[in-house]
Amino acid sequence: MILSATVFVAAQFIATLQPKTVAAFDQYFQGVESATRARAASGSPLSVQAEGVTPHAAGKDTPGNGMIHDWSAIAFVPGAKKAQAIAILEGFDRHPSVYPEVLEGCVEKRDSDGVDGFHRIRKKKVLEVTLEARYRVEPVKAAANRYASRSVATEIVEIDKDKKRTPGHDHGFLWRLNTFWILEETPKGLWMECRSVSLTRDTPMGLGWAINPIVRDLPKESLLALMEATKRALQAGW
Repeated sequence: MILSATVFVAAQFIATLQPKTVAAFDQYFQGVESATRARAASGSPLSVQAEGVTPHAAGKDTPGNGMIHDWSAIAFVPGAKKAQAIAILEGFDRHPSVYPEVLEGCVEKRDSDGVDGFHRIRKKKVLEVTLEARYRVEPVKAAANRYASRSVATEIVEIDKDKKRTPGHDHGFLWRLNTFWILEETPKGLWMECRSVSLTRDTPMGLGWAINPIVRDLPKESLLALMEATKRALQAGW
């Protein structure tokens, strides 16, 4: 039964990312980027917000066939330092040992302006999805006691039965992924804030039972897992 359902979804769910959907995502992200850059540069402490996860857009429909997912998470790690966290976040080679979703990782280029990294990722919830993603990570202007970075997935490729699907013509589980980190070092430890803005396809009629857990639930769950794994790595002295 599960195999039959998976085959059915795979056959019926192929979608093409539309230009108006990309334009809507880009416009939405411009607002997020402006607000997050201002937050990184401000002196307002991250600790004024409680630890946990906050939804900003939990499945916002776009023109065309997309949904925007915008979540942020805040956590505190006693005794941790900015330098430790930066080494973890930029150390793509070590990510398979830190983040459960990451099967493979490597730094493809490091220069004065940032880091280019690669991940092979497996996400599993009702269906199993394997993706290959490339990112450009660049530092963002921040207050003196802070570090901030902006990560943009420059390429996301879905792997289907060991074959690479054309980006933007696939199952639409993840079409865009942009992430901001703000790290604030204090005498007691490190505050971390991560804001993740992603784009998936919408839910096709009749397939909500299989697709909703992936396109609606996974963005929040993935962000939580990302933050918790980063905390564990810091606590372990990575």
